[in-house]
Amino acid sequence: MSHYFDWRGMLFVVGLTFLVAVFGVSLHLGILYAFADPEAEAQATVVIPPPAERLSQSLAAGIVPSRRVIDALQISQAVPQEGKFIVADLTAMKLFLYENGQVTQELPIQSKGKPGTSWETPSGFYSVITKEETHYSTIGKVYMPFSMQFYGNYFIHGWTYYPDGTPVSASFSGGCIKLTTEDAEKVFRFSDIGTGVFVHDTKEHDSVSALALGAVPFPPLAAEAYLVADLDTGDVYAEKNAGEQRPIASVTKLMTALVANELISFEQSIPVENVALKAASGNATTTERFLVGDLLFPLLLESNNTVADRIAEYYGSVRFVEWMNVTAKAFGMQATAFADPSGVSAENISTPDDLFRLLRYLADRKSFVLSMTKNSEKEISAKSGAVFRVKNVNDPVFRSPFSGGKAGQTNAAGETMAAVVSLSVNEEPRRVAVVVLKSTDRVADTVALSEWVAKTAREGARTENAACVLCAEAPEYRKIEP
Repeated sequence: MSHYFDWRGMLFVVGLTFLVAVFGVSLHLGILYAFADPEAEAQATVVIPPPAERLSQSLAAGIVPSRRVIDALQISQAVPQEGKFIVADLTAMKLFLYENGQVTQELPIQSKGKPGTSWETPSGFYSVITKEETHYSTIGKVYMPFSMQFYGNYFIHGWTYYPDGTPVSASFSGGCIKLTTEDAEKVFRFSDIGTGVFVHDTKEHDSVSALALGAVPFPPLAAEAYLVADLDTGDVYAEKNAGEQRPIASVTKLMTALVANELISFEQSIPVENVALKAASGNATTTERFLVGDLLFPLLLESNNTVADRIAEYYGSVRFVEWMNVTAKAFGMQATAFADPSGVSAENISTPDDLFRLLRYLADRKSFVLSMTKNSEKEISAKSGAVFRVKNVNDPVFRSPFSGGKAGQTNAAGETMAAVVSLSVNEEPRRVAVVVLKSTDRVADTVALSEWVAKTAREGARTENAACVLCAEAPEYRKIEP
């Protein structure tokens, strides 16, 4: 048997491979540098992620692995190793009692809030706030045995019943986590005020993988910070200063709308000065009363600061803002803080990463909030019958391909935007978050980023099955902890 080794052949292959790799990387970087903002080259990052396990890509086509994934927290990561803890897994419909990191009891959940509605059960980190052996709900007009409040109008409790003793039907839910009364008593006896509660609810995306993005020139941008990331996979496609805190202005009102939904019944009416809204018809008085659900339209569409303040005042301004901050932490928005419900204060701060988490929660759990922002205008009626017209100032979120979002502007924040873009790649719907902070032209920046991700996704889809000259290795994702 011959042991001769063809060194000439090997050197030829190595040389050819090296030249192809250098050409591909140089071409990709050259395109990006040619179109980048020269003052931002050192900080801006474009991340183009193919899932290498299913794609054969050529580096010469400009495809490089993803560098970062914004991940959702899993139960195993949430459970502390000391003390008592409650996990409500709304996907498995089971509630677990933990002590010192170990499961001590597993109980079936009987019902939860209907997905996609305003009363869908909120997920995230909470704690037991109050405990009552029998709590009467003024909203549902029912008794809730062994109730444990963990957030706003949301409780863990036993089987509800009407004042005459008639049990409520199994299909009825106002968004709380309902157990059998016997099981609710077990949780009631186990828990203390302050016991941690983790409500886990995952949106299934088994068939969704990272987009393959092509080498489309990246646009020049005015924003000091931005993020383009996949809501379904968490893959970050482009970013700059995405982890740095900045004032967010009226993007704040997305959280205001969400917290109003969790704390106040939409059927309650709130007084708002006539001067704060533009009457379209009717004999409007100095102060009009509006249903809370209707007030979300001027709050979100015309970014009405007075409406934001009146909603918070109805609940109690200080407590309302406290709940905004509690909610932010519940979603893992650790770099976010709110000082008011309108966004006027420069102390309302967040990061593109954190605003991605808010957009993902809204898109998955409270999509009606984003749907409201798609209206170019809306008429709402006061209790008196007077009609008021509300126009959308959040251009371009009410236009295609956007599926909603919120803009803002203050001196401290500059121009801001948090929006969701709807794409179709290989006939598969995709949702991408676009966040822009501290811009001088948020409309141009938002449109440019949305057009870039749409074009580069289409280009990536076309080259997805291209012959592999030098296949990319499996990407090592960097996780952003919630």
